[in-house]
Amino acid sequence: MESEHEINREVEQFYLLLGQLRKQIVQLKQENRELRAENEQLQEQTGQQENNREEVFSVLGESERIALRHQIDGLIAKIDRHLEGL
Repeated sequence: MESEHEINREVEQFYLLLGQLRKQIVQLKQENRELRAENEQLQEQTGQQENNREEVFSVLGESERIALRHQIDGLIAKIDRHLEGL
């Protein structure tokens, strides 16, 4: 059988580990709160950027949009030809 000293040592070890675990839980909860706040800010920024993008395209007329799309398609084709040549 285990001696009283060994049991006390194991109990101390248990409470030490329990304390460390509680400390880690508190830290993880804090980190989780910070990450949630950061995520909320990033989602707001993304929404603002999407609104700005929509505003830019809403300002363009149909013919300007077609011309812009044609330019973009041309650039993509040039990139594709360059990459195929590598």
